[in-house]
Amino acid sequence: MNTNKGRKKMNGGKFKLLTLLAATALVLFCAGNVLAAASGACVNCHTMHNSQDGASMMVDGTDGPAPALVRAASCYGCHGDVDIVNGTWDNFLTAPGKTPRINAQTYGDYGVSGDTLAGGSFYWVDDAGMAADAKGHNVVSVAGQDGKLGYQPPGWDPNFSVNGQINGGAETWNNQLTCAGVTGCHGDHTATDDFTAVKGGHHGDDSELDGSTVAKSYRFLKGIIGYEDPEWEFQPTATKHNQYHGEARTADTATNTKTISYLCAECHGDFHSGEGTLGADGTTWGAPWLRHPTDLDMNDLPNTEYALYNGDKSYSVVAPVASEDVSAVKSSVLVGAGDAVVTCISCHRAHGSPFDDLLRWKYNEDGHLMVAANGTSGNVGCFVCHTTKD
Repeated sequence: MNTNKGRKKMNGGKFKLLTLLAATALVLFCAGNVLAAASGACVNCHTMHNSQDGASMMVDGTDGPAPALVRAASCYGCHGDVDIVNGTWDNFLTAPGKTPRINAQTYGDYGVSGDTLAGGSFYWVDDAGMAADAKGHNVVSVAGQDGKLGYQPPGWDPNFSVNGQINGGAETWNNQLTCAGVTGCHGDHTATDDFTAVKGGHHGDDSELDGSTVAKSYRFLKGIIGYEDPEWEFQPTATKHNQYHGEARTADTATNTKTISYLCAECHGDFHSGEGTLGADGTTWGAPWLRHPTDLDMNDLPNTEYALYNGDKSYSVVAPVASEDVSAVKSSVLVGAGDAVVTCISCHRAHGSPFDDLLRWKYNEDGHLMVAANGTSGNVGCFVCHTTKD
């Protein structure tokens, strides 16, 4: 018997087995990532004929049917009720027994210890809630147009077009803000309705958020990237939160169109990327500022009060900062270049808050803590970054 030949066959067999096992593991791993999109019984979201026992299958009080065979006539129909979407957390949704997004929130002073999620809530601007225009984005199906601003966002710059032309590039707005599409934040900005705008998002491959498709974009904000907290920042901590993408830029105009602040700039361009509108001299990037800078890395300001961010440089969920690297959550910042980037949402909520201008904390209202040189506020609100002003 040729023992060497036998050993070779055995070794070859072991190699093939190991290769098969490795390939199987890889397939399962990849499948797990691909299936990170919407899951659960199809009937939770869809209806074939919008009829069951002679009654409509719609869950939002409308008669239907709705596009894509879904059981609600708008985004808010599913994302505003505690009993929809499998009873699990979603953008406006909380777990059973907690507060629906359409009801009053347990916000507290900073929205980090109650039941408010990362975007805040439309409750404060909702016609069925507080109906306060200054406290949220006036989205169709949630609230009427803003009584003071009308349709047009403040700071509107029609020249932003990289991620799809908001409002079709028109000089003025003649339509109200929507959840998605040409006048919305989410989805494809060239689509004329919410459903078309987010097409492919809920069931798409979101294993890598590179901004190339709706599904592969941070929170379906097409073109934007970031790290998504699986619980939508329900009671976030320094080690459990979204990791927003930012850029350490050195000029007024934006070069990185994947940052969370660039998303805001698509409607509020003059506040973020309007050439010559941020720095006082109109030509350079730096103090004295005309408008609060965004996509500014505090690492570029050593030996200043910003180097003492949050007192001990731990990530603050009260005034969060972005980073160029969003592969994982950062619990400490000012560790290396590009990890302490100021963003629009360092100060604001995206959907709404109990405070004017969608701010994360009280700024000019009764009982606010933003009082310079009072010596008692500590590392809260504005003073998380402006550490020597308290």
